[in-house]
Amino acid sequence: MFRFFSLFISVILTIGGLFVDPVDYAPVDAPAAAYADPAVARIGLYYNTTGLAYANLQNETGSGYQFGYFDGGRNFVALGYTSHTKITMLKNRNLYLNTANEFLDDKPDNLKGSVGCYHVQVAKCNTFEEAQSVAANYSGGFPAYFSGSYYVHVGNYFSAKDAENSGVNGTVLTGSERCVTVTESGTTNILFQFDYGATRSLGVMPQSNPGVKAVTWFKGYKYYGGFEYTRNSGANMTVVNVINIDDYVKGVLPYEMSVSWPMEALKAQAICARTYVAYNRNKHSTYGFDLCAGTDCQVYMGNNRADATSDRAVDETSGQYITYQGKVASIFYHSSDGGATEDSENIFSEALPWLRGINDEYEHLVKTGKESWSVEYTSSEITSILQGKGYSISDVVSVTPTYTSMGNMYSLKFTDSRGKNFTFERESARSILNNKAMNKTVNSQRYSLVAKGQAPSSAPANVGGDVYVAGQAEPYSPSEVYVIGSDGSPVRVGSNEVTVITSEGSDTLILGEKSPALPLVSGVTQKGSSYIVQGSGWGHNVGMSQYGAKAMAEAGKTSVEIIRYYFTGVDVIAYN
Repeated sequence: MFRFFSLFISVILTIGGLFVDPVDYAPVDAPAAAYADPAVARIGLYYNTTGLAYANLQNETGSGYQFGYFDGGRNFVALGYTSHTKITMLKNRNLYLNTANEFLDDKPDNLKGSVGCYHVQVAKCNTFEEAQSVAANYSGGFPAYFSGSYYVHVGNYFSAKDAENSGVNGTVLTGSERCVTVTESGTTNILFQFDYGATRSLGVMPQSNPGVKAVTWFKGYKYYGGFEYTRNSGANMTVVNVINIDDYVKGVLPYEMSVSWPMEALKAQAICARTYVAYNRNKHSTYGFDLCAGTDCQVYMGNNRADATSDRAVDETSGQYITYQGKVASIFYHSSDGGATEDSENIFSEALPWLRGINDEYEHLVKTGKESWSVEYTSSEITSILQGKGYSISDVVSVTPTYTSMGNMYSLKFTDSRGKNFTFERESARSILNNKAMNKTVNSQRYSLVAKGQAPSSAPANVGGDVYVAGQAEPYSPSEVYVIGSDGSPVRVGSNEVTVITSEGSDTLILGEKSPALPLVSGVTQKGSSYIVQGSGWGHNVGMSQYGAKAMAEAGKTSVEIIRYYFTGVDVIAYN
């Protein structure tokens, strides 16, 4: 408010690839349970350290703006309006305007003007129109809305004393630490001021032209929907795009998948994006919104890249969500899996039944650009990377990788010259070796690590292919080979992780599909002065492979078939 100044079988063998059984697909299901479509999404565009001192809006399609706020139901409540098509929201502080039309805290050499945060309140009014009318009688007068009432303010001064000496009769005041001022862009002309303390934040909604949806330019991107501006503890503004969920998905789809890809792949991506926002409503509630606009959530940059094809994919799947046992599912997707996805608990820790790893029989049908990649690290580089991330590690002398049953990396154990171990599991086993300064990145969870110039002696060069049994000249298909488990029951080799007896003891063999990047032996310590990281794919390997979706669509699969392939036991529910 205004402040008045006062995640055991013994046999010697070499493991081959696996084949995923076909799935019995069905059409989009009827609703299994009631579900409240979130309808409106709140997407944080700028917040925390990226908060803005000022934010410009410009109509692409539309004619001016309404001022107001968004209530608890995410409905816009209008309080006022302007016919200006270019407006700027400012934190209510003393700010300088330069000739580049930027508002700054410090006085620039190229000063154009200034907007102070002190004003004179001259009248209380019943309506916005009344406040506009009264304000027209004063030079520098403008309507304001504080804590449920309309007022007329005059002037903008850098101090209370300047306001007192202005010659305008009324009460000198300044806004609270939550106050936001609206000006005509490129000028110091104040159009409206909003201060409702911590209860409400300023909302701005573009006014539509008849029969045409409003589109607004903001920082080089075009957006549907409205905007909300919140100042917390006097800081810069958090800027949120408040938008219909399908309009939001239209702004996600072309940034997460190429609009030139097959329609069924685009539709699968649209359903995933819609499900993601529905499940993650209020993910970033600490900052006052649902999702951010970056890779921590889903990439969202308005509708610049959207076209008729991508919009059609959203429209044709409108209301469709991925569910598991009647509830909207937590879903993930990634660019490419390199041959196999992964169980969620082996990446993110939580075991979710619909996020089960599969051997991907489709992705290899298309070029992903990440079919095979490798990175070499010296021991000193690894040491430096870990030290740079805050770990008190001496010179690295060995690395011990372990793999999941899908053949993806599970953990890396680094041992230093003092014998101290540093172990990184799950997603951290992918990210720990990333270093921008060295330009080295582990692209996906599907990779192996071996000491340079050597390979695990008890493992074949490649994972996949056929199974070789000791004493037999010809290989077998994995599905043809069974072994007797410790409980006496037969187990098919082609679908399990197998522990084998070697000359040095026992090793766990990971059964994955053919990939030269993936050694079979898990837990074998690698020692050397350099290490080769070799892999395929791009991303965390949980959920849907986007390139796999493209390959499936090109093979004639529908969006629902794609989704049910990558997400175990789910339904695609159409909620209207």
